[in-house]
Amino acid sequence: MSAIVDIQCVLGADNKYMIKEMSVVDTETWACQHWIFKNSNSKQDNKSRKTNKWLERNYHQLSLEYGDVEYEELGRVLNSLKFDCIYVKGEQKKQLLMEHIPHVALVNIEDMGCPRLDQICGGGDMTLPCCIFHMEFNPKQCTFYKVFAIRKWFINNS
Repeated sequence: MSAIVDIQCVLGADNKYMIKEMSVVDTETWACQHWIFKNSNSKQDNKSRKTNKWLERNYHQLSLEYGDVEYEELGRVLNSLKFDCIYVKGEQKKQLLMEHIPHVALVNIEDMGCPRLDQICGGGDMTLPCCIFHMEFNPKQCTFYKVFAIRKWFINNS
């Protein structure tokens, strides 16, 4: 059993990345889930505050306080995923997830030749779903949209 996971991060103090939004889709069944984590208790320094404000305004539109799951639940959520192999796009994402689920085989799908996301979703494939929050913004910034775009590539290329 394998899945594709995508995450969006915010920056905490000491340049530590924290997951803000996460989506997962099963490569075989289309079963999927999506979470937005509240990072309201996260320690911030001046650099992380500025970076996160920029991300909120210009990228994912998610404030630190917004979310449906407390960040402290991240480990429980990740460990509830029952997959033997999880594909992620990017080495940083792979390393971040490895901190929480070292017992799962994590594969950077770029190592399998997966192109950049803008090449996969070039014209903004409107047949792919996005979460309710990002429907009003740019769906291509949504992790839910991205896991389905990557899954589409995976199915056609593996």
